[in-house]
Amino acid sequence: MTMPQFHPGTRFFTISTAGHVDHGKTSLIRRLTGIDPDRLKEEKERQMTTDIGFAYLGLSDNMVVGFVDVPGHGKFLKNMLAGVGGIDLALLVVAADEGPMPQTRQHVRILSLLGITKAVAAITKIDMVDEEQSEMVQEEVESLLKEHSIEQLNSCLISSTQGIGFEELKKIFSDVLSKFPVRDGSGALFLPVDRVFSKSGFGTVITGTLVHGKLAAGDQILIEPGEIGARVRRLETHGQTVTQALPGQRVACNLVVKDQEKISRGHVLSNSAVHPSKSLLVSLFDRPRSLKDPMNERLSDQPIRLYHGTAEYHGFLRWVEDITTNENKNESEAVAFLALQDAAVISAQDKFVIRLTDDTIYGGNILLRDRPRWLTKKELMSVAEMLRSEDFEGALLSYLKGAPQSMVREAALSSLVPDTLKTSLLTKLKASGKVVSLGTEYILAAESRAELAEDIRQKVRTALEKMEDPSAGVPLESLRMLMQIKLERAAFQLLIDEEMAREKIVRKGDKVFLPGEGAKRTLAPALAALEEKIKTQLNAHWCLEWDELAELTGGDLKNVKTVVQSMVKSGEVTVASYDFIASNAKVKEAHQILGDIWTTKRSIAPTDFREKLRTTRKYAMALLQYFDDQKITRRLDSGRVLLKGPSK
Repeated sequence: MTMPQFHPGTRFFTISTAGHVDHGKTSLIRRLTGIDPDRLKEEKERQMTTDIGFAYLGLSDNMVVGFVDVPGHGKFLKNMLAGVGGIDLALLVVAADEGPMPQTRQHVRILSLLGITKAVAAITKIDMVDEEQSEMVQEEVESLLKEHSIEQLNSCLISSTQGIGFEELKKIFSDVLSKFPVRDGSGALFLPVDRVFSKSGFGTVITGTLVHGKLAAGDQILIEPGEIGARVRRLETHGQTVTQALPGQRVACNLVVKDQEKISRGHVLSNSAVHPSKSLLVSLFDRPRSLKDPMNERLSDQPIRLYHGTAEYHGFLRWVEDITTNENKNESEAVAFLALQDAAVISAQDKFVIRLTDDTIYGGNILLRDRPRWLTKKELMSVAEMLRSEDFEGALLSYLKGAPQSMVREAALSSLVPDTLKTSLLTKLKASGKVVSLGTEYILAAESRAELAEDIRQKVRTALEKMEDPSAGVPLESLRMLMQIKLERAAFQLLIDEEMAREKIVRKGDKVFLPGEGAKRTLAPALAALEEKIKTQLNAHWCLEWDELAELTGGDLKNVKTVVQSMVKSGEVTVASYDFIASNAKVKEAHQILGDIWTTKRSIAPTDFREKLRTTRKYAMALLQYFDDQKITRRLDSGRVLLKGPSK
């Protein structure tokens, strides 16, 4: 069949075969598409698929299906599992002369464990049986799929040798897939690699099914695990060059790989830094199975192989806790802790399969990556129960409240909340006032934020009361060590900055005060009168030099310096560039003007700043030097950049 030229509206789908060995999966795909998915020499010699194969079919001008043909033999279960990641639909192939066989049932169970809920059934070899037998097998297949909660969308009778049923099967695919929702490629890129090879003149080529996100020629990507940098040189889908790939699309990707790092099946293409995990808290379900012993007695401390995407990981089930049992449906569920030998590229709520032997297979969902040591097993089980029921809000709040610093980095929340939900969930929680941000990096519960702020003020107040000279202030590092919760320095500094912006504390250098308390001053009447004159002049000017301030106030220079130093300790005045004095209110106002210029022009020129201040170059440059010294601005050849915006 001639493949239509792809256009921007073309929809791509991926269908995986499933079924017992020698039931005609490969023959069906070969007759349907005209492509032989058996690519390996030994497969052709033995006439048995041992690894995943690929073919494609154009159903219409805007609909293309890629087929993943998986092996049916139990010895090649690993390859079968690598082929069913990211598929839209299963094609269950069952021979009419034998009906569902052991591998048929195993494949159907695996499809169910991986969350595949829709299938089309193809009953093959109908030329070898009578009509009654074919109909009986159709009923058996439908019952088998229903038993595993998979909806049979349709079924078709097939004879590959006589060419019967193929046009009907194409029509079934067209009708079924046209009702699938259109995917827009939102979310992070996730493309598990199922094949890697080198092509003369091109270099490294990988193939895979794009699960979510989008990929375009020219993209800079990461290959995990290993943080291998690469650039997408070219993309192909079913032999045709494309500029972009969307979810459900089979892709051949020509890569320019940094340092020629080795890539293999199981690696994942991503467009953001991914933190591979070796410890996983999971829900584990056992469905359906007639075993009397609880799951924790059967599985605890067992070696396992975990399958996710196209990867196989080795590890151990360290412990299992039974949580539900439904004797009527012969189902049980548990929470388990997996310890892997190699880090897995896996996300919260992803489905997986674990295998103890060829016949012992379980499935489940990822609940939590990288179990935090600060959660006790009891707390861990409580969070796990919320995640099982998809109460992400409750789980996130419990997780935050249990954190040793009462906060976590926002990136760490991907351990328990899918990235596709994290942003909207945080937006909702912030709008409701349940969580707040600290800077751009940390998230904490609102009550924890209030408790930390109160703790800071209380510790400053207590420390100042014990000091002989409160005007000396409390050293920042001493304050951090005094706090009930020992915050890491970066988080502590952000908290101090926010409390300063709220005018709850005053900071000068590395010392902290409380407004009006931490630096109480007692001045002689003459100096108190001079202080009022200094305030008046500083409120009328952006900044003044020492001599100018003495002249305008009529004060002795020595007395002016004494009063100004006292005002600096109380947090009312700033000395800029050693020679210029400004009120903190004026400094704050000048900072706001810098923010306005930066927002408009993305560069701060001294001329623009001076014009906004309506002052002379001398004073404008003195303030700019102060902002440079405080690392609020940075001077570049092209102009200054704003490093820290003004407080609201």
